[in-house]
Amino acid sequence: MKGFKFNKGWKYLIYFDFVLPLLLFILAWLLKIPQLSRLFHSYLIYIVNPIPHPGGLTGIIGLVMHIGVISYLLFKKKYRDAALCSIIALLAAAFFFFELNYIIIKPLEFANL
Repeated sequence: MKGFKFNKGWKYLIYFDFVLPLLLFILAWLLKIPQLSRLFHSYLIYIVNPIPHPGGLTGIIGLVMHIGVISYLLFKKKYRDAALCSIIALLAAAFFFFELNYIIIKPLEFANL
């Protein structure tokens, strides 16, 4: 942990919002394992989603993660990085606002046959 540096917030958001879900999707789609499909869907709605829905407890972690990264970058006066992270957060919010997550899960297997 001594060598850990939080130098570019956008790298972390790209990884947690796009790369990791893409890898989970590809694994779930190729292997046709219902547990991977559920993991992918749960990861999207609980971790990535920055739009909170307290009734279902979805989006809270995503909101805290995005606001936390952006706040930290503003505190460190890294304005360009904070602006790029804000754009990434807005893209993630638009993804869930327009319910595109329900369109991309259609080819996945969610039931044991």
